[in-house]
Amino acid sequence: MSEEAKSGKRVVGVLLGLVLIAALIAWLAAMQLEKRRSVPPGGGSAEGAAVLSEGILYEAQAGDSAVVVAKDVGSGKELWRAELGSLTAMPVLVVHEKLIEVQIAGTPWMTLDRATGEPVE
Repeated sequence: MSEEAKSGKRVVGVLLGLVLIAALIAWLAAMQLEKRRSVPPGGGSAEGAAVLSEGILYEAQAGDSAVVVAKDVGSGKELWRAELGSLTAMPVLVVHEKLIEVQIAGTPWMTLDRATGEPVE
């Protein structure tokens, strides 16, 4: 192998390493940003989470009367509301084809029917 070929491989290796390091730094920065977003200034817990899917906004809100609410984005009309009880931690929402999964700070996932908000066993 010629010296030019070896030199070219070294350059490609160094560039690839730099790209990987930049990706790792970006990922770490995103994780730090996410941590800061989940805890509001002064500590405590964040107030809620939201997911927009197919024209419907699903919002989860923590507090003394925590809820998941589904709203039609076009009209603003509330479609359903599911009571979660008293929560101090920000819920996480995952919307699937027919279901919504809600997770609250280390508890098992709660599954709701996407159309009605009723709990699914």
